[in-house]
Amino acid sequence: MRTTIATPDDPRDGHPPDSVILRHIPPAALRSYADAMTMATRHRGAERRVPGSRVIASCVAVVIALSGCTTAGSPVPRATRAASAEDIMVEFRQNRDQYASDAAIVRVGNGGDHDITIVGLELSGSAFTAPTVRERSSTIRAGQTTDLAVELPPIDCDASDEDAQVDLLLRLDDDSVLSAADLPDPTDALQRIRASMCTVAAVQRIAEVAAAPGIRLEGAGSTTVAVLTITAVPTGAPGRLELVALRSTVLLRPAPTDGGGDPPQDWPLSLTVDAADGPQSIELRIVPTRCDPHALAEDKVGTLFPLVVRIDDGPEAVMTLPLDVDTAEALKDAVRARCA
Repeated sequence: MRTTIATPDDPRDGHPPDSVILRHIPPAALRSYADAMTMATRHRGAERRVPGSRVIASCVAVVIALSGCTTAGSPVPRATRAASAEDIMVEFRQNRDQYASDAAIVRVGNGGDHDITIVGLELSGSAFTAPTVRERSSTIRAGQTTDLAVELPPIDCDASDEDAQVDLLLRLDDDSVLSAADLPDPTDALQRIRASMCTVAAVQRIAEVAAAPGIRLEGAGSTTVAVLTITAVPTGAPGRLELVALRSTVLLRPAPTDGGGDPPQDWPLSLTVDAADGPQSIELRIVPTRCDPHALAEDKVGTLFPLVVRIDDGPEAVMTLPLDVDTAEALKDAVRARCA
């Protein structure tokens, strides 16, 4: 990959298709840039371009070469560490323990010889309906990589998958500002986030679906079975929602049936909800998938149940079953009881 710096008098129209054009923005140009980014986020379908920069998609890590270039008419910024050829690598990711939350991470790698300190971060882009800002100071040591947790902006479910992208603005402690468009997403985190959140929005429009607080225990010791209740309360809005199945996790699976044989891998639900229905519920019997010592100690996603749904006879979609913290911990206690 070739990395270039874009300046107003050097638009690089002849750049190779695999290059990434990025910008170093002096403090005097920050407000106009931020306004332009916000306007571009709000107006989907319009050409999303900031004066003096150009957006080029890349499937590899973006490297921001820190430079002293400026926009036309802007003063040259004072000499700082940002002008000493430090390189920053940025990626958009989401950790497994964030799957059921409205959070993600921006991975920042410092390939330079000096530490850098990020004091502000703005995440935006056509994937979202508004930007989000992280106002915390984080020092990235020379030669190291750090994950910066960030609250996700509201997802734009009307944007097409092909057009959805994540843009980034970093403010450093020397008052310089760096921007990157269409961040690399090596694990397809954005696609997963959009699919899950947009499914949740579509489902909750028709019915409030969640695990009821608490569990009931059957048996004791090695025969312990946890009983979890899923509820669906129609909102009265038009539409037909089918709860197809709940899938097992790395920690929890359906309890064996009385008929013996191999234990099932998921819970068939076959529960249909629409505006004409009253509240509905279904009970699920749960046992541990595994009892090795690391099952609970290292667990991060064991209580994040994938819920398979279908809306208005459309294709199946998957969302994470809403489950409160206390109920999740009660399920883990049931695992401890059965595996003791």
